[in-house]
Amino acid sequence: MKLKFLIDKEYIFLHAFNRGQREEPFKGWGNFTMKIWDKHPQECYLLAGFSEWPLIKRDNLKNLSIKAQKLLNQWLKAPQVKRLIRETGKYQDWVEREWKKVGDTALNELQKITKIPLPQKTISVYITHPKLRNGVTLNQKTIVWGHPEDWKNYSVVYICHEIMHTIFWENKSKNSHAIIELVTDNELRIRLNKKGKYFKEKKFGIGHEHLRKIEQKILPRWKDYLKNKGKKNIFELERELRKIVK
Repeated sequence: MKLKFLIDKEYIFLHAFNRGQREEPFKGWGNFTMKIWDKHPQECYLLAGFSEWPLIKRDNLKNLSIKAQKLLNQWLKAPQVKRLIRETGKYQDWVEREWKKVGDTALNELQKITKIPLPQKTISVYITHPKLRNGVTLNQKTIVWGHPEDWKNYSVVYICHEIMHTIFWENKSKNSHAIIELVTDNELRIRLNKKGKYFKEKKFGIGHEHLRKIEQKILPRWKDYLKNKGKKNIFELERELRKIVK
């Protein structure tokens, strides 16, 4: 498995644009985007909530107006957007360096934990500004990522989390998501950092709270699964857990 770290200027802008006033990559961004909304509300509504459109086929987006595209091209030239893209580019370089240092080890550990060979494919990782907390799997070959490094190896661990979503792509459920969190957010994190405990890292709670009940319920079987080397892989465990967690 290989990862290709990429920059798409339109996506970087639209992802930050759609965060609105909630989160700013830097001071003044909220005022900049609000002025755009006030001046071009109709075009902004076309673009709002659909920041991933530059990463998929434009032919499928017939409702995106020509005027909105022209405005988007114009906004990309703004000093604020140039700063956004410049800072994201620096972050991309940092993430790529981190992956080069730790990525192979992380993937090897991932194979040991899941007990399956990882798919021989290339995954595109589109980077967004780290302050805007982004982490989504768009399809089996495309991930988007940008987040502060809350603790050591944070980005590597959660990129692996998204990789696991590509592996479980045909089986999206709360159970599979809970297993992914046990695999990456917890077990992989502890192995890479050579210390730690489940569900807690420094001041941070680990994983989604709405999945915690499932994870606590299946934790004994999970621990048994890790001890029994080679007897059961991650897919077999997930099928077994369907009978327990419904």
